[in-house]
Amino acid sequence: KVADKVSGKSAQTSKADASVAAGLMSAPADAAAGGTQPKGLKSPKKGGADDLQIIEGIGPVLEKLCHDMGIYHFDQIAGWGAPEIAWMDGNLKGFRGRVTRDKWVAQAKLIGEVGIEEFLIRAKTNNY
Repeated sequence: KVADKVSGKSAQTSKADASVAAGLMSAPADAAAGGTQPKGLKSPKKGGADDLQIIEGIGPVLEKLCHDMGIYHFDQIAGWGAPEIAWMDGNLKGFRGRVTRDKWVAQAKLIGEVGIEEFLIRAKTNNY
């Protein structure tokens, strides 16, 4: 890359930067982001991954970033506290702050409480 040649970065550093840019985060958490990385799973539970795109604000790219971090299920998101939210908000490269701004945890909790059909009705008026 031209920018790498100008800045003097090595090819190895460029690959590391590319991984971070792609959202492939690994522990330990980015010190600047703060918080605690949510516990991820190696793979989805037996029934398969939940359709995280049901949560308003999660599209295909964010769903892939979540999967890359081991987040596959609504109950995982619903269980996040302030430290996990802070970590995710700071480490979703290109999407910082989305967890808080789009109220992922509140939406995931509501899905767990009332089910997807009722959630979709309430989501039309942002009633979550």
